[in-house]
Amino acid sequence: MSTVILHVGQCGNQVGLPFWKRTVKDENVKNGRTFLHEDGMQRSLHIDSEPKVIAKISKTSTVRKKNLVCGQRGRGTNWALGYNGLLKKGEDHILENTLEILRKEIERCDSFSGCILMHSLSGGTGSGLGSRLCEMVRDEYPMNHLMSCSFAPCQSGESPLQHYNSLLTTAYLNRYTDCNVLTHNDNILERLQKKMETVSFNQMNENIAASLCGIFLPTDTLRTNSGASIGMEPWEVVRSLCPYPGNKIIQINHIARSKLSWDALMNQLLLGLHRYDKSKKPYKSLATLIVARGDSTGSFHSAMKTLEKKVKNAYSCVPWNPYPIDVWTAQGTLSGSKSASLSVASNHSSVVEYLDFLLTRAQTMYKAGAYLHWYWRYRATEEDFNEAFEEIASIIENYKEAVR
Repeated sequence: MSTVILHVGQCGNQVGLPFWKRTVKDENVKNGRTFLHEDGMQRSLHIDSEPKVIAKISKTSTVRKKNLVCGQRGRGTNWALGYNGLLKKGEDHILENTLEILRKEIERCDSFSGCILMHSLSGGTGSGLGSRLCEMVRDEYPMNHLMSCSFAPCQSGESPLQHYNSLLTTAYLNRYTDCNVLTHNDNILERLQKKMETVSFNQMNENIAASLCGIFLPTDTLRTNSGASIGMEPWEVVRSLCPYPGNKIIQINHIARSKLSWDALMNQLLLGLHRYDKSKKPYKSLATLIVARGDSTGSFHSAMKTLEKKVKNAYSCVPWNPYPIDVWTAQGTLSGSKSASLSVASNHSSVVEYLDFLLTRAQTMYKAGAYLHWYWRYRATEEDFNEAFEEIASIIENYKEAVR
């Protein structure tokens, strides 16, 4: 089963660098055909509206150079410009080129499972072009899986347009994808600042990449009876964690440490969990996945019941799901690390706090008419915003209903 990954915009491509650095070295990935071709080339496309990051990626030996799509002008941190493209014809070939290259990449797959998009919610290319690609890929390949790995900006602000961009993009992802793996930059920053005084963007990207590898790369649990890895991990995440189409936002907690027991490792991971809302009411998990890597001695299985109980209590699993926790294991560690790791992916109602903040902030700005001229200039409409407001409000209500 083959998966094609589209890295869109500066953020999506910068996270892609450490993601692929780990992935191409994984022995199970090398032996399978999920992420790599027989010749070792990545099943990936790299798209950006500016050449800087693409030029760096072009030096990677495992990237197919024909799978690089690059414009010469940025998208001004504007969803509308990213989605609708430039007013003048000529340079604006990015969308058409991407779809054509994607078609050829899919034709090279023996058995195509689906696409994963990696992109930011706030940048013009990641948000706008990312939204457009989600829509187009779903239309072109309606029977295949489509997943987004989206990265939310720090709430303190990277751009005055980030709340509009994030709102519009999240609405599109909910409309067209099967699952949205959402990463909050604030959470990553908070986690890393506990270990180091200063945190670089590279360190944040490394952390995000490790989290994604933790749930996407091959496990022993999902091998066939013959011992082969068929690369179903990303799509088993969808099956296991997204039981309802109205609740499909996944969040990951990941930790890797050497010389710690599984119990101690889980305790460390759960310290960073956002458990309660402002009124001290616990958030709840609709479904949860634990992935343990580095279980070379088989010790995880003896600790598994205790760990499941801890996760069930910490994540406040909903009572209506008879099997709220799924567990996968792998003997090997993530490539580039000698440490055992735990990744816990969850469909968790704490996402409501972020969505509430996003909706409230965007509505306040919209009612004041703030910065809207930048969107009207590039052919966004009032309908785009009204539909996005309704979509986000619907997601919030779906989560509240699911945990009542």
